[in-house]
Amino acid sequence: MFSPALFLSLLFLASGLYSYALMRLALRPWERVHDKHWTERARWLWLARKTRTAVVMSVIGLGLILSHELAGDVPDVGLVLFCSLGGFFTAQFFIDRLVWPKFTLRLWLRQTLWMLLVTSAWVGVIVWAALNTSENLAWSDWLRLGLAAVLLVLIYSGIWLRALPGIDKNPHTSRLRQMVGEVTAASGVPPVRAWVMDAIMANAFALMYIRSIVVTVPAMKVLQDDELRTLIRHEMAHLCESISVRCVRMLGGLSWLGFAFIRPVVHHLDFGGVFWILLGVLLLKKIAANTAKRMENRADSMSVTNETEGPVYARALEKLYEANQIPAVMTKRLSHPDLYDRMTTAGLTPDYPRPAPPPKRHWTFFVAIVPAAFWLGWKMADKF
Repeated sequence: MFSPALFLSLLFLASGLYSYALMRLALRPWERVHDKHWTERARWLWLARKTRTAVVMSVIGLGLILSHELAGDVPDVGLVLFCSLGGFFTAQFFIDRLVWPKFTLRLWLRQTLWMLLVTSAWVGVIVWAALNTSENLAWSDWLRLGLAAVLLVLIYSGIWLRALPGIDKNPHTSRLRQMVGEVTAASGVPPVRAWVMDAIMANAFALMYIRSIVVTVPAMKVLQDDELRTLIRHEMAHLCESISVRCVRMLGGLSWLGFAFIRPVVHHLDFGGVFWILLGVLLLKKIAANTAKRMENRADSMSVTNETEGPVYARALEKLYEANQIPAVMTKRLSHPDLYDRMTTAGLTPDYPRPAPPPKRHWTFFVAIVPAAFWLGWKMADKF
């Protein structure tokens, strides 16, 4: 019999050790190829990243299972989730330091806390709308859903990035803004805001709803001026997307709000109606994903103004992928085409053969999901 305080303390410790052990084992194949080409290391690191996703779901499930099975005073769900995820993120810091030894605890904490804050706000808005929507929709429900949609739009717009401390004071900002000013002047587009953000990953992205371009510090460090210029053109191509494309992109994000209608749908159509909600959400997400893929191809084609800039853009992409250890070829296409194809399309054939995609699963992935799945199957067997 555990007291709530003792249970939560042990849960935090167990979650951290469990998470570290599995993620550390998942890194072993990556460590064995440390002297290989970066594309080979990236393949095996991607495998470990997929295991990380299974681990975080596993610690949540196991934490809830343990709290359910305990007799006596059981801590509330919020505290259980807090301690389970606290142990996981503590372990993740030490794993991340193995991959990127140069990054400090302060930077890691800042990025992780902002990520958790934004994710919690997104989930909280959807849950709040779902829990407060009545079975028979009234005007107050529609007003609440409208407010939830506005909040999600604000989250997806990225306007909250402006609240990050010191985002206008980064020493790389003047270089970026000078480059953005040159590109906008040459192309004749309206002025664009530009920020440099401190982060672990080397990246650049466009915030099309507030006409802004954000480049991270690692990207600023690895890219030369001509390479950075082509990357800015890529992001500016996203800022020039049509209103219809922007609406489709936003609908993909707002599609999750469909789950706010679960209560009225179940009331009128029984639980079978949830299938139609899920189908609608997946359909909108698929349309948005296909649109995003088309826009990435379009942005790639607009990143260069002549044949000589094609190889420059290809090298810029390769530097970002190498810095982040992202595979040059994936098992299935994500929002961006494979790096190898983007480079050849840009006019530069890499000086290495086309890499193989990452393996699908590491054994630690299945170890992570088996305990919770076994418990669920055991409970279902008891009922039947």
